[in-house]
Amino acid sequence: MPRRALEDLSRDECFALLGKETVGRLVYSDELGPAAVPVNYAVAGQNIVFRSADGSKMHGSRNGGVAFEVDHIDYASRSGWSVLVRGTSEEVEMERVPELLRQIDGDVPLPWKTGIHRIWVVITPLTVTGRRMTGFVFEPLL
Repeated sequence: MPRRALEDLSRDECFALLGKETVGRLVYSDELGPAAVPVNYAVAGQNIVFRSADGSKMHGSRNGGVAFEVDHIDYASRSGWSVLVRGTSEEVEMERVPELLRQIDGDVPLPWKTGIHRIWVVITPLTVTGRRMTGFVFEPLL
């Protein structure tokens, strides 16, 4: 009987996969409850970096812990992966932005939305988990 193989990923594997994508979902709580919004991001060492204008996502992320999730799905092979980072977010003071830019692995995050995105945010992970779903595994019928 065929079934999918689900593999837990190590922290290093998770960050390697995070480095291959540029859009993830910031998860936070506000006065209406949980919210998940897409943001362009970059990886800086073992932190997640994104830029924002002031607004609901910034107000919600200031309320405490946040989560950040990135997925990749290959529809042809019916495989993919998902990484979930749970941690805290911190706004970076403008004087520290040049140092942050030097830590970014790859391109800096460029928001898609028009406007001025002066707020730089770093998510510091407390936990990092990930799973990869691979092709079919065939098991004999009992």
